Amino acid sequence: MAPLIASRVVEGWNWNAGGFVFAYVLFFGTGMMYALIARKMSAWSYKVGVGVALLAGFALGWSNMVHVADSENPANLAYFSVLAVGGIGAWLARLAARGLARTLFAMAAGLAMIAMMLPSGAPAYLARNMAILHGIFVALGKRIAYLPFRWKRRMRARQRIRLLHCTPGAEAI
Repeated sequence: MAPLIASRVVEGWNWNAGGFVFAYVLFFGTGMMYALIARKMSAWSYKVGVGVALLAGFALGWSNMVHVADSENPANLAYFSVLAVGGIGAWLARLAARGLARTLFAMAAGLAMIAMMLPSGAPAYLARNMAILHGIFVALGKRIAYLPFRWKRRMRARQRIRLLHCTPGAEAI
């Protein structure tokens, strides 16, 4: 609703019907995906991981939409391939933690490859800022990809400690 009101009130904000449809599909799709995926997950770490991944995907989709609309450069549509890799990877992994981690890592690698291959044609300071932002997205993707594994390792260690305290005569391994 906010973009519709803003397009009537703010000068220079002229969205066509396709922009509104894309924005609402992006909002609705992200929310529905989280609701459907989080409903199947019982561990809060998976829900947080899915939420962060979907939020990052939303941010990438939104910023790409705005950038393509401003620059009218079709080469920037390559960023949507990163979102496609995420969707296809999550579907192929059947939402298993190891498969999702690999998918997020592949998305981060794809984002890094796009950043290296696409010529920006921007001034030096903008190219530097773009490289820094891509680096942040890649680092976040890599970091998020391995959160479930660290959490599982920590939980196993806690279970071992509990077992050692409960079992008489048990020694540390």
